[in-house]
Amino acid sequence: MGKNYRFDERSKEEFEEDIKKHTMEERALFLLWLDLIEKDTGSRPKFEDTGCGKDGAFLEDKEVNTDPDFKVEGYGEIEVKFAKPMLNRTFHLKTNQVKSYLNKGATILMVNGAGEDVPTFTMLKPAALQAIMDDCEVVNWKGFGWKPAYRIPIKRFLWRDLK
Repeated sequence: MGKNYRFDERSKEEFEEDIKKHTMEERALFLLWLDLIEKDTGSRPKFEDTGCGKDGAFLEDKEVNTDPDFKVEGYGEIEVKFAKPMLNRTFHLKTNQVKSYLNKGATILMVNGAGEDVPTFTMLKPAALQAIMDDCEVVNWKGFGWKPAYRIPIKRFLWRDLK
């Protein structure tokens, strides 16, 4: 295979920079979600980091896993995924990750428009992950270095403002 499968078409240096940046963005989006829960309920759930590489440092292949990013009191295991632009037709999730999160009973906090002033989000619970696996087209998507991904219609889920 030559090049590391995880790097897609990026150099190791580009990959390391992207991982660091994306990990910090995911954490910021997660904290915004916690802010929203606190605003709605009057209390902020406790959480612990459960994923690998919470500081965004590069990890060797053997250190990487698909454990969800956080365990949140009252919500269970949460994995954060995001799209920077505000997508209005479809979004993509890697097939192997959807299967892994479903098997672990995790929920994906999917943020749309993370780079916008007011991003939106939806919570993809295990039943939604199963429905994605059952119904959504699998494509080799450029955004994931041509890895297999589900093409998921935005309209399929209800989205709420994150801020």
